Amino acid sequence: MGAPSPHGAGGAGWGAPGVGFLGSVPGFGFSSQSPMPVQESPCGVSDRVPGPSSVSVGGAAEQQHSERASVVSVSEPVAVGGGATGTSADVVVAGRGVTVVERPEVASLEVVSGGISVPVEGPPVSGAGRSRYVWIIGHSFVHWAGERALVRPGGRHLGLGHLGVRVSWWGQRGMRWHQLLPFLSHLRSCPRPPVVLIIHLGGNDVDSLSARQLVNVIKDDLRVLFAWFPGTRILWSDVIPRPRCLASRRWTRGLAKFNRQVGKWVESQGGTQLLHGWVEVGCGGLFHTDGVHLSDIGWDLLLDDFAVGCERVLGLG
Repeated sequence: MGAPSPHGAGGAGWGAPGVGFLGSVPGFGFSSQSPMPVQESPCGVSDRVPGPSSVSVGGAAEQQHSERASVVSVSEPVAVGGGATGTSADVVVAGRGVTVVERPEVASLEVVSGGISVPVEGPPVSGAGRSRYVWIIGHSFVHWAGERALVRPGGRHLGLGHLGVRVSWWGQRGMRWHQLLPFLSHLRSCPRPPVVLIIHLGGNDVDSLSARQLVNVIKDDLRVLFAWFPGTRILWSDVIPRPRCLASRRWTRGLAKFNRQVGKWVESQGGTQLLHGWVEVGCGGLFHTDGVHLSDIGWDLLLDDFAVGCERVLGLG
């Protein structure tokens, strides 16, 4: 059931259960199939990446179907791929290798790329008031956290859907920091920009650059994001240590200093640092046996952090 790992930005490994906006992204795709082998870090990751162990493909698909029940009506205007607009009754727009298709009978959008379809949910029909959009972007931790969210009681909207919060998950397995700006450059003109942007990225770069170099690169790129999304609250999610990498000082004291420096700088710019105080690399129950990814318990705790961060910055707590 395995498949080659995605290479480059926006490859076929992009996973986004329940994308929360209308539009097209080059090379974008999603599959809710079970884990596929990938390469995550030079530190050495096992051949198979863990998904939530309690998820069956059928179960996830059933929950996804139920969550998509309250989608946008078929008469809503659609803006796709650089401003092409029309009604959602029967729209087919091709752009940069991605096709967006609207089928009235299912009242939902699908982004089709490389044979993979992505349901694209519009705003809730009723009951939630004004929608507030949250994007969560990062490497495989975001991908598998999004998969885990699908089978939790709160669903992909982190239990905040009844408050109008709509969460989009953008997780690319193996993603590195330099891929962030090229990806987000395609989303700058999104008609529904996020109120909150959570970034969980950088773990795959710890072994590639010195801590100082990586901190400087991240600061430079985040300055761009603050300019691109002036009305968005940016949350920096601390890089989570990996038990398999603890032989390297970069993953012990170096990582703690790195998170502290980036988090402090983000807050000085008006953003928020999202700490993960539950992380204890000596606690095997938090991690997958590959020593890199999290267990179901770990994914749940990470999702709780994402939810608490959203509640705090949106004033919902």
